[in-house]
Amino acid sequence: MKPYIIAELAQGFEGSPSQARLLVRAAARAGADAAKLQLVYADELATPDYEHYALFSQLEMPDEEWQALAELARSEGIALQLDIFGPRSLDLAQRIGAQAVKIHSTDMSNPGLLAAVAASAAPEVLLSAGGCSLAEVDEALGIIGDKPVVLLLGFQGYPTVREANQVRRVTHVAERYAKRPRTRIGFADHADPNDPLALAIPAAALGAGATVFEKHLTLAKALKLEDHEAALNPDEFAQFAQALRGTAEAIGAVDESDAFLGMHETEKVYRQKTRKHVVMANGVAAGATLTAQDALLKRSTSKTPIYDARLAIGRRLKRALPAGAAVSASDLEDAS
Repeated sequence: MKPYIIAELAQGFEGSPSQARLLVRAAARAGADAAKLQLVYADELATPDYEHYALFSQLEMPDEEWQALAELARSEGIALQLDIFGPRSLDLAQRIGAQAVKIHSTDMSNPGLLAAVAASAAPEVLLSAGGCSLAEVDEALGIIGDKPVVLLLGFQGYPTVREANQVRRVTHVAERYAKRPRTRIGFADHADPNDPLALAIPAAALGAGATVFEKHLTLAKALKLEDHEAALNPDEFAQFAQALRGTAEAIGAVDESDAFLGMHETEKVYRQKTRKHVVMANGVAAGATLTAQDALLKRSTSKTPIYDARLAIGRRLKRALPAGAAVSASDLEDAS
C-alpha cells in the first residue's frame, strides 16, 4: 500500500498567516499528501495562569485566515488537517472543510471532546496514541465509533531518541485492530534528522504495518521556528517522501492465493533463466527406468529441457542416452 504522508506543520506558523501559507505551499511542493497545523485557541488549551498561555495566544489567527489557508491547500492539491482542542476549533475545522481532525493523546481521557468529534462532520480522525495505554485507546475508539480513524503511534521527544520509537509496537497494534473497520495505523516520526538511521526508522515502521506517516516540516531549520527539533527542510522532506514511497514499492504485496505469492514478472524471468536442466549422470540404455542417481541438474544448450529432476525420476527412457545428454520430455514415457 502506498504510504500516506502528512507534513506536520504544528505550531511552526507561529501565528503568522503568511508563514502558514508558506508552510502549506512547501508541504505541497515537497510531495506531502496532507499538511497539518494546530488550530489553537488559548482558552481551549490552558487557563490564563498557565506558563505558556501567552504563547498559545500568539498562535491564534482570525477565522478568515484559516478559511484562506483551506482554500490555498485546495488550490495546491494537498489535504488540510487540523489539530483541534475543543468545540471552537472543531467547529471551525468543519466549517472550512478540513479533511481530518487530530485529537492529541492528552485528550484520550476527554470523552466530551471525543463524543463531539464522533458526532461531527469531520471526514476522518487522527487519534494520537503517544504515551497512551491500550485501555485508553480502546475506550477512545469506542467513543469515536465507526468514523474513519488513523491510530497514530509515536511521540515528540524534541527529538525522539532512537530506542524510544519501539517500532515493534506498530505490528502489535496493527494486529490488534486489524478487524476494526476503517482503521489505519500511523507512525508519527520524530527522529533526529541528523541520526544516520533517520530514514531507516520510518521505513521499519512501514514494514511493521504503518500506512500513514507524520513528519515535521519547517521552512528552514536555521530559523529555529516552533517544533523545528525533529523537522526537515522542504528539500529534505521531499527526499523523505520519495524514500518512504520507494520503500513501500520494495516491500510490495503478497498474493496468498498464488503458489508464488504474487511473484514479480522480473523474478519469473530470473527463475526461467537460472533454472538448471536434467542431464544424464551416466549412460543409460533404452527401456531403463531413471533413478535419482541417473539424473543431474546442470546448465545445458537444450531447447526443450526438463527443469525438475522429479519429473524424470521413475520414468522410462524411450531411447538410450549417453552421460551428459540433456533429457527432454519426448525422451520419457511412464513406467508400466
